[in-house]
Amino acid sequence: MGRVNPTSGVSTATGAPARPFGVLVVGTRNVCRSPAAERLLRARLGEHGDVTVLSAGTDATPDGELPGPLVGHLGSAGVETDEHAARDLDPELVRSADVVLTVTREERAAVVRTVPSAIRRTFTLRELARVARALGPESLPEGDVAERLSALVDAAARHRTPATPRATVDDDLLDPYGRDEDTYATAFDQVLAAVEGIARTVRPELAADGPDPGDDEPPVAAVRARRSVLRTVVLVALASLLLLVVAGTTGALVAVDRLDSRVQRFPDPFVDLPTRPPEPTAPAAGSATDPALTILVLGASEDDADDGEAGTDVVLLAHVTADRRSAQVVALPPELRVELPGAGPGPLRTAVAVGGPPGAVQAVEQLTGVRVDHVALTDAETFARVTETLGGVDLDVADDVVVRGRVVVPAGRHRLTGGLALTWMQSTGDDDAARAERGQLWLRAILDRMGHDDVRSDPTAWLELLDVLSGSVAVDEGLDRGAMLGLLTSLRTLRPGDVQVVTAPTTSGTAPDGSATVVPDPGPFGALMDALRADTLREHLASAPR
Repeated sequence: MGRVNPTSGVSTATGAPARPFGVLVVGTRNVCRSPAAERLLRARLGEHGDVTVLSAGTDATPDGELPGPLVGHLGSAGVETDEHAARDLDPELVRSADVVLTVTREERAAVVRTVPSAIRRTFTLRELARVARALGPESLPEGDVAERLSALVDAAARHRTPATPRATVDDDLLDPYGRDEDTYATAFDQVLAAVEGIARTVRPELAADGPDPGDDEPPVAAVRARRSVLRTVVLVALASLLLLVVAGTTGALVAVDRLDSRVQRFPDPFVDLPTRPPEPTAPAAGSATDPALTILVLGASEDDADDGEAGTDVVLLAHVTADRRSAQVVALPPELRVELPGAGPGPLRTAVAVGGPPGAVQAVEQLTGVRVDHVALTDAETFARVTETLGGVDLDVADDVVVRGRVVVPAGRHRLTGGLALTWMQSTGDDDAARAERGQLWLRAILDRMGHDDVRSDPTAWLELLDVLSGSVAVDEGLDRGAMLGLLTSLRTLRPGDVQVVTAPTTSGTAPDGSATVVPDPGPFGALMDALRADTLREHLASAPR
């Protein structure tokens, strides 16, 4: 079967031209580590023409050229050192790349901040190399270099950390810029070792070239947990992020260690916001409760955006009550008309594309009057991957789901796989209200499935779920290891049945240009947000007419 390029959709089996598999290496100045990796990857993977490699920098040096020591090391490795001009990182470069490899975790966060939907195909160079070595060449299907590289990226997204670094800094490449030749030598060796880890997994015949330079890399420790510890793990879903909670401090540490090594983080999205809603009232002195907590969850997708910009198909406010006994998830329809910072009125789904996570926070806070405490970015297919991990979920399908004239899901109650559930949700066409309602039903079905005894009692399933979620999520840097541990520990008694899901009330409106739009239904929407701000949403939903 021929490779289908994710952008062009043209299969190589047909003989029609397919765009080569694109690799983008992102550095800081784009004069040292990233161009070295670019040239080494091109030499090891791109010589057959079905893989292209480019590099760019988050703060590219104008007219930057390769430093002399780097030119010498590349020459010694038999790699051409043609002319180089530093290139700035551009969102379009990220969108057109099939995989993005960064020199450090900081650049990885910058890429995800620029194009949130790239989260599952963005890795540090050493991270992908580590995963590649852990998986091994035999884990990839037969095929050409591009097909095997594509399979590696897909596998790495599912199993982002089958082995963890000795320390998170081991995911970063040493920056030699402006330093002595010994530092350049060390940095180049790190780049070469990472490139070889990827190349030898994709092209096992390269093993004939001699010992793998990655054999000298810092040792990695497999993530292990004793069976007695795993039995204590109780995980709970909260919004599409499905925050993972454990019963007991030991279990929480296991979960946090696993999460902390895999979850990507991006810079503080709140620091430069001009105005914000007030903070929740602090608990009384001596109280055992923490303040209520609200997390903005954004599910990004670049494929559905009409203008080619990254769209946001899922917008959720996940609210944890101060007593930590319940949580509520409020789904905001993506087409809801909001004030976009610096761009005027527009649909909520474009807020991330216009202003990044800070722009989305500002738009949501202005719309709702609710103060956001943390932000989580995921992609629009996370529900599908979670559903697969759970072995499917039970959904009531009102009408036949038809694809290309064929009924793929008949009306009735069915246990749907992730792919079929995604097809069911998307089969509403342009009806955003219906799509949001189905998303709410799907999330409810996931929560119900997680509460079943066969799932709750299976620690292996929970750890698989943990890996799926943590490999698909980026959070703001404020949700660091300490904050995560505190949150998970405080939620140790929460169960899936304690999570309520509701869609914010909206109605039809008319934009200034006369086009139809979606706006808040003033009375019900205002009452819902008042209750959320007052941390009485649980009581509000209990008293609301059904």
